[in-house]
Amino acid sequence: MSLRISSRVEEVPIEAWNALHALGARPSPFLSSRFLLPWYRVFGQGCDFRVVRWGRRAAGADEGLLFLCRCEGTGWNFLGSEQVADYLDALVVPGGEEPFWRDLLALGMPELGGGPIRFSGLVEGSPALAILPRLCREMGLGCTVEVMDRAPHVSLPGSFKEYLDRLGKKERHELRRKMRRAAELLPGCSVRVTRTAEDLVADLPSFIDLHRKSHPDKGKFMDDRMAEFFREVAEGFLAAGQLRLAFLSGAGGDVASVFQFRTGCGLLLYNSGYDPIRRAANPGLVLIAKCVEDAIAEGAPEYDFLRGTERYKYDLGGVDRLVYRIVVSP
Repeated sequence: MSLRISSRVEEVPIEAWNALHALGARPSPFLSSRFLLPWYRVFGQGCDFRVVRWGRRAAGADEGLLFLCRCEGTGWNFLGSEQVADYLDALVVPGGEEPFWRDLLALGMPELGGGPIRFSGLVEGSPALAILPRLCREMGLGCTVEVMDRAPHVSLPGSFKEYLDRLGKKERHELRRKMRRAAELLPGCSVRVTRTAEDLVADLPSFIDLHRKSHPDKGKFMDDRMAEFFREVAEGFLAAGQLRLAFLSGAGGDVASVFQFRTGCGLLLYNSGYDPIRRAANPGLVLIAKCVEDAIAEGAPEYDFLRGTERYKYDLGGVDRLVYRIVVSP
């Protein structure tokens, strides 16, 4: 076995990183180089970093990667942070999870100063949720497991009509009513999706403006550094064909926007915004419903609303998927 720990994220070859990421059963966009490298560049100043590189052959390719950071006196956490990344984990070849985590606890923990290490954003089904608590018991390490959030999602059928039929009677009636209301209050409204790098130059400022004005908390969240982070992430995912930046537009311009990722597992709703002046038209919910319709047309297996228990996610058929935090300590 080989386990190496370095302090430079840049040392990991991008092609090898992307190849390992693609092997996962549900590759999280938040573990890709297109997401974590922008976070590292924009928010990493003043932080310590560790990259755990693991393999079963000393000179072989990386079979496991774990990116950690420690900022402003906090303990070690996954690179990417709970603030902006919904699902985090180690990247490990299928079947290698047990030896990876065993080597990390036995060899990596001492080199990292013994902990504690916070593994936040472990989504239901992650092998780490079964393996880490058991290994900690075997090795005499402290381990706490808690539900940190819920992430509603909808399994998508073959048609939008079938999707509507699956909703509860009240939810189906309300959605149809709100879609009719939007058509009345926003005559000629349509959905636009960013397709090219040139489009993104014009579209991203509109998304950021709608995001900031939709709620005071979002206005504080989307400061200049966060806007720069979103720009880098958008550029990277657009180039990979995985960005779905969509707008609901009327005669007066854009009234709602959603920032989404398209993966092999489905369409993921990362962030959104709308014009509060148009609140009566429910533009945000109507746009998401239209994106669900588009996802069905694309053949996406599910629509993932990601972390957070906002009411609209359940009104649109969301079913909870649990997200956990594990803290390992000496």
